[in-house]
Amino acid sequence: MKGLIKRFAWVWAVGLTAMSAPAWADPRLDEKVYDPYIENHTLEFETRWGQELGPGELKGARTFIVEGEYGLNDRVSLALLGQIERAPGEGDRLVGLGLEGVMYLGQIPKVDVDTGLYLEYKKGLHGENDEGEAKLLLAKTAGRFQGLFNFIVERPFGAPNGEGFASYGYATSLTWRTIGNLRLGAEAIGDFGDDHGFLSRAQGAYVGPQLKWEGKPQFLPVDVVVDAGWLKSVSAARQEADSQAKIIVEFERRF
Repeated sequence: MKGLIKRFAWVWAVGLTAMSAPAWADPRLDEKVYDPYIENHTLEFETRWGQELGPGELKGARTFIVEGEYGLNDRVSLALLGQIERAPGEGDRLVGLGLEGVMYLGQIPKVDVDTGLYLEYKKGLHGENDEGEAKLLLAKTAGRFQGLFNFIVERPFGAPNGEGFASYGYATSLTWRTIGNLRLGAEAIGDFGDDHGFLSRAQGAYVGPQLKWEGKPQFLPVDVVVDAGWLKSVSAARQEADSQAKIIVEFERRF
């Protein structure tokens, strides 16, 4: 287990080395940590909520996502989603509708790391730009331990000159299965920079505890997954808010 943890320590080290000086960071309220696995012929309905907490430039900012996903086979799933955002001091508004796909690529020999690819196209609404997003998904599972790492690339389409550049980030988690299907651990979400400076200056992040549970309540005909976290702002992200809360609820049924 000690050797396994060391292998994943670089994930946190790379992310946290970017936090030593002030800079603006994307709060990434819409992000979650993805694994690369596909559940064949399973229909999933997911709600995802994230909100900035405490004083800061983004105090009260909130993102809410509704998503429906279906596993076409053991390697590919497709999903439709809608994204609602609330900027500080404003009301909720629908800012985008998207199509996403996840593909399981396989396992890296010797290190037993599973890999996947995430692709998303989002149509911007109410003045927001269209967006494309890609993620490399990595997962390592050994006994009760699971480590996940997502490398994220986002780029707007149709943005004004000088604003249509790509930004880079990450989402990662380390969890252990404790009692039954309850997993406890830690999560981090943050930035690596953009086309004007990849890792060339410090970036902000949010880091904190994570709780995840999945099972089938007797009174429901579906499986339920709950993923919750409270993430403290670090370095540059402290300008935005003191922390952020996230909760994801999924309902799944296999056909």
